[in-house]
Amino acid sequence: MWTGRQTLGSIESAIAKLHREESQLDAALRSAVGESERLRKERGEALRELARVKLDEMAAGRLVENLDAGERRAAQLLEDYRQRIASIAERRETFLTEVEKGQAQRDTAAKKVEEALDVVEAVRDDVEGRVKAQPAWQEAKAANDAADAIATEAEKKASLSEADLGAKRKPYDDDPLFIYLWQRGFGTGRYNAGNVTRIVDRIVADFVGFGQVRANYAALIDIPLRLREHAATRRAAANERLTALSQVERRAMVEAGIEPKERVLAAAREQLAAADKALEEKHGQLRKLDEERGTLVSEGLNPAYEEALTTIALADSKDQLAALYLEARRTPTGSDDAIVREIETIDAAVTKADGEVVNLRRTAQDLARRRLEVEEVRNRFRGAGYDHPHIVFGNNGSITDVLGKILVGTATSGVLWDILQGGYNNRGPRGRPDFGYPTSPFPFPVPGGGSSGPLGGDWREPDTRGDWSAGESAGGGGGDDGGFTTGESG
Repeated sequence: MWTGRQTLGSIESAIAKLHREESQLDAALRSAVGESERLRKERGEALRELARVKLDEMAAGRLVENLDAGERRAAQLLEDYRQRIASIAERRETFLTEVEKGQAQRDTAAKKVEEALDVVEAVRDDVEGRVKAQPAWQEAKAANDAADAIATEAEKKASLSEADLGAKRKPYDDDPLFIYLWQRGFGTGRYNAGNVTRIVDRIVADFVGFGQVRANYAALIDIPLRLREHAATRRAAANERLTALSQVERRAMVEAGIEPKERVLAAAREQLAAADKALEEKHGQLRKLDEERGTLVSEGLNPAYEEALTTIALADSKDQLAALYLEARRTPTGSDDAIVREIETIDAAVTKADGEVVNLRRTAQDLARRRLEVEEVRNRFRGAGYDHPHIVFGNNGSITDVLGKILVGTATSGVLWDILQGGYNNRGPRGRPDFGYPTSPFPFPVPGGGSSGPLGGDWREPDTRGDWSAGESAGGGGGDDGGFTTGESG
């Protein structure tokens, strides 16, 4: 079983491996481009030598001039392309190292939060077990339970009355004459109409018996309001009893020495937030370099390499070159035949080198796509708060397996997200979730911790607050919106 922190670490480790593979691929791509450049220089030299052997001085001069111009331009473009790849690779390597250091620092900070939280929870758990024997706690608990029962019953009655109201008021709402007078405020101080309208409205009111019906309707819609007000009053009284109970529990926790341990936890959260912020900044810088690299290796998005090939092709297409080959093949001398065979061998090697460049660029694009998909899973993971200290994953073997398959390209990030959701569990805090903390300034937030608690990744913010809470059974955490289904209290 892995903690959320350990699971996040395994995902980030996979991303780092993909980044390293991309770096190795960049080195291979630079080498392949350099080989293509070298072969084309050899080919140009062979062509110049053949021109000198087979053509007259003037024709050879024109051909050599064209070849030299094309070669110089192509070499410049290929060198520029290689240098740009090298520059990005060097900068990425620096940021990759910085990101890995930042991840290690954040992991250390997150582990300290887990350890500090565990100490705080241990004190709470111990105090909860002992305080129940104290008469003061027993009295406060009995008063709280009684007040809560009264408030709960009042809320049920208010809810039932509100649910019944729709059916009971329907006959009134369906009477257009009654509703007309009711909405105009007939018979109340807000009624305002001219003399003629007043006369007509009085006739209508007498016809429908508005005076009596109005009193019944007003009482009907007033009852749920009064019941809701009563329920709110009862709940406020119950909250006072809960506060009194919490104060007894809090005093016991303070006497047990929890305050310095809470301060350690608060400091650990501050350190985690600082490490997290620093790492996110590094991630942002690395992301920009990855985007720049992606443009460079994507076919059609960076014309430098294609322009170099086009430049050489234009130089080779001169009429003099065709004449040169024809002249070399027509004469029986062995020296020019050897040069032609050399050129043909070089041409084959150039084709192979160009094919290698194309394949490497395609592989680079595929690796980048897989890395981006895993990075998206990591972002969803953190956005959902899956790295919270209470979160565990019971299927770490499956997670390891699917990450390995993603690294070799036989699985997708969608499978990884499904595996993460399937293994997710929230152990919740020890003991009663709200023990000693409902009105405290420092309850540690739990993902999905109720309507007033922070959700998802907000727990990493040191200033967030939220009651100790546990919800429904775990296992379905985080849909597309990164939400939570919280686990039972441990």
